[in-house]
Amino acid sequence: MTPNERAAPEHLTVEQACAVMRQAYQLGWISTRDGNVSVAMTDRRGFLVSGSGLIKHALVPTQFALVPAGGAPRVEQTPRPSGELELHRRLQALFNSQHLTVLHLHPTHIVAALYAGHRLAELSAGFPEVTRYTRVGPDVPALPATSEELAEACEAAFRPALGAPPHIVGLDRHGVVAVGKTPWEAFEHVERLEHICRIALAAGQPLAHAQGARHAHAR
Repeated sequence: MTPNERAAPEHLTVEQACAVMRQAYQLGWISTRDGNVSVAMTDRRGFLVSGSGLIKHALVPTQFALVPAGGAPRVEQTPRPSGELELHRRLQALFNSQHLTVLHLHPTHIVAALYAGHRLAELSAGFPEVTRYTRVGPDVPALPATSEELAEACEAAFRPALGAPPHIVGLDRHGVVAVGKTPWEAFEHVERLEHICRIALAAGQPLAHAQGARHAHAR
C-alpha cells in the first residue's frame, strides 16, 4: 500500500490496529506471525487488511494491503493480504460501514474453553460485565484456517435470523473474530470474553449445555 492509497482519516485507525496487534502479542493472544486485522476505508472504496506472514508485534501502517470494494487486490501488491482475506472481505461487506474493524486473534483461554466444550454465548450469559457491552454470537465449528468454508461460517455467525448481530464469535480450535467501530473497541470485546473464560476455566465451571441435559434427564 502506497502513501497515496491511504487517506488521512485511515492513517490513525491503521496505527491503532498496529497497536492492538502489539498488545495482543504481549498478552499471549497470538504468536509472532499470527492474527490479522482489517479496517474499512471511510470513503467506501474498500478496506485495508494486514499483510500475510508479517511479524505482528512489529506491524506498521505500510504493511497493510488495500482491497478495493467489490474487487480484488492487485496481484503484484506488496505486502500480500492476509491469508484470511476472504473472511475479512465477507465481514466488511456484511456490515458495510465506513467505521469498522474486523479483528482475528487466538486468545488462549477462549480457545481452551471452546476445546473443553463450552459454548461461549451460554458461558458469557452469566457474566454481566460481558453481556452489558458485548454480544457473543454462535460458535463456529473447527474448520481449516484461511479456507472459504471458515469465511462462510463466520459470515453466517455474524448474520443472526433475529436481533442485532454479535460483536464477537469463537472459532473452535482456532480463536475469535471480533468487530468494532475502532480497533480498540474490537479488542475490548475480545478482552472481556477472554477474561470470563479464564475465570470459568479456573473455577472448573461445568458445561452449561451438559447441565441442561442432566436436568432434562432428571425430569
